[in-house]
Amino acid sequence: MYQFVICVLYLTIIGLFAVCAFTLVKWGGLLHTYLFFYCVSNLVYNCAYVLILHSQNQENYVTALKIGYFGRIWVGLSFALFVAEFCGEHYSTAIKVVAGVFNMFTYFFILNLESTPLYYKHMEYVKDGDFPTLPHSGGPIYYAFTLINLFYAFACVFLIIRAFIREKDKIAKKRKLMIVIAVLVMVSSYVIYFLKLIPLARKFDVMIIGYAIVTAFMLIAIIKYKMLDTIAAAKNYVVDELSEGIIVVDNGEKVSYFNKPALKLFPKLDELRKTGQMMPEIHDFDEAIRSGEPIKMGGRIYTPRVNPLTENETRIGSLYSLSDDSEYYGYMDELREQKHIADNANEAKSRFLANMSHEIRTPINAVLGFNEMISRECAKVADTKETEEPVVNDAFDNISMYSGNIESAGNNLLSIINDILDFSKIEAGKMEIVEGRYSLSSLLNDITGMITFRAAEKGLTFAMDVDETLPNELFGDMVRVRQVITNILTNAVKYTDKGSVMLIVRSDEEKAFNEGDILNVVAVVRDTGIGIRPEDQEKLFGSFERLDLKHNSTIEGTGLGLSISRQLISMMGGKITVRSKYGSGSDFTITIPQKIVSGEPIGNLNARIRNAGKEKKVYKEAFTAPDAHILVVDDTYLNLAVVKEFLKDTKIEIDTADGGRKALVLTAEKQYDLIFMDQRMPNMDGTEALKYLRSQENGLNLKTPVICMTADAIIGSRERYLAEGFDDYLSKPVKIEELEQKIIKYLPVEKIKK
Repeated sequence: MYQFVICVLYLTIIGLFAVCAFTLVKWGGLLHTYLFFYCVSNLVYNCAYVLILHSQNQENYVTALKIGYFGRIWVGLSFALFVAEFCGEHYSTAIKVVAGVFNMFTYFFILNLESTPLYYKHMEYVKDGDFPTLPHSGGPIYYAFTLINLFYAFACVFLIIRAFIREKDKIAKKRKLMIVIAVLVMVSSYVIYFLKLIPLARKFDVMIIGYAIVTAFMLIAIIKYKMLDTIAAAKNYVVDELSEGIIVVDNGEKVSYFNKPALKLFPKLDELRKTGQMMPEIHDFDEAIRSGEPIKMGGRIYTPRVNPLTENETRIGSLYSLSDDSEYYGYMDELREQKHIADNANEAKSRFLANMSHEIRTPINAVLGFNEMISRECAKVADTKETEEPVVNDAFDNISMYSGNIESAGNNLLSIINDILDFSKIEAGKMEIVEGRYSLSSLLNDITGMITFRAAEKGLTFAMDVDETLPNELFGDMVRVRQVITNILTNAVKYTDKGSVMLIVRSDEEKAFNEGDILNVVAVVRDTGIGIRPEDQEKLFGSFERLDLKHNSTIEGTGLGLSISRQLISMMGGKITVRSKYGSGSDFTITIPQKIVSGEPIGNLNARIRNAGKEKKVYKEAFTAPDAHILVVDDTYLNLAVVKEFLKDTKIEIDTADGGRKALVLTAEKQYDLIFMDQRMPNMDGTEALKYLRSQENGLNLKTPVICMTADAIIGSRERYLAEGFDDYLSKPVKIEELEQKIIKYLPVEKIKK
């Protein structure tokens, strides 16, 4: 018997090496990993058991036992993981970690057998014939380890028998049968060893024989039934895990195979296969395939497909697949909806671009036309002799009129561009409300000055009715409030051919106005214009929308004003409503909440405006700085001339450069207090010139403030130029007030005289 056991051990070791070799050759996933783990653990234990059988004393036996347990503690766990993976079951990482930690904990006490009774309470080396043995009584860790291994064994039995019963494929069923036998042999050897059911179990570890049999059946499953062939082993698992439902029918339309997704769709499939009945839905599948239409089931949409199954070039059946394409059809519906929206937006923007082409060309034509008239009048003055004083006076009167027209056309063009920029800022979420203290009378005075002139050009009467009890000093965004009211009034003038436009300003309730209270300023714009059709009122505040184009094709405008106004009013916490009768005029009512700074009433605003109109406003420079030196860099001569003319009364010494290279020459020779730098210039742009300026060795202007003065006014321009190193940003066209404020901000205080 002793020689028989030795022989079994060596055969088992050889078999385990063979299984390891096959596993390494076919390596392809967790199944192979767990099997390799099991074989290596088993190899360690079997090799150590050879040493145990040759031990001559307790010390040698215990040493070999400790070596063997380094493998044995993992045998049960690794085999359980292998069987679970083979059956398509998966344990969580947490369970694996806990089991591994327990095994390491157990092995710690095994290493200390002599010094702790927790694994073996008592042990004694005995020679039973040729077999060395170590009779022992177990401690708590020993029995815990035994129970866990028994749990692994019975879990394997349950999983593999269940998988064997469910398996339909003949080859796969035989493969599983080999593992069923192997598992049952291993469980039997566990039970026989732990309960000592046969006399031989008292002489040596009979699990050795169990491991040998398991290894033999493993080799049969691997070699004969290709257990480690990844494709063969995974075929059924993969088919069941497909998202598509798979149904196989024979030529008589009887069900012969299906996967799990198909069973969920058609619960009667299993019964149909067992009873050999035909599947009625096959005809629905064929009809849907011919028509190209999907099938709707259970709130989902499926696309059926069919492929013939042949064997030896003879058709033996058909394979139907049903793919769940609900997301695809939902996506296509969404795409169609988005396309519809995009087409509408594209159509609106196409109309907008057509309008823009007209609107921009109109003021440019005025600018060029009136400029030509000014040139002619100037030529007339040059040819006129001093004695012809009336002709000279008439020429200068005409020049003044033409200049006013050029200014009006230029402001109109700038207003169009600003509308586009404001709209893009709002769309990008970059528009901000900047609040501050302001005078309501000043705001309404500015609006009156702009609208009165436009109304008079069309022969309209413009009137303003302001509640005299309204507080004059308010807190809010004066610029945006003025922009909104001006937009509505400008539209009223545009769409009114005769009659009047009126602005009514009041509060939404009658009460005393106290400092700190919120005043709901109500501005009603009333006109006697063409009115708005009921079906158009819904589109009134849409972007790029202009209404009734057939009758309004000659009226200027981008279609952005009302959209921007509504969004600005909303940002300020207000609202806008419209009441209109087509052909009779419209009333636009704007309500904007503003904080009261002082309860002092505004009084008779119309009288105040009339008196203010009699006084001419004469420009007065904000400061002088005769000791200051600035440099203006721009490739356009007219832009340089404009800045010099703007600042001539400030007595600042101004140098100019028509490009970045010339600017660098000047900055290398002279120190400046401030530099205005254009961005878009040929050869070297402003950003590049700034970088060279800041890197000039021993440069005189390394710390001189540089302000980017550019026509680039799109969203994010200011932030971009500041990030590139400019100290500040000033957009064109330049306003004298803004230019002076920038200079005051950056010039040394001692050089500014007010």
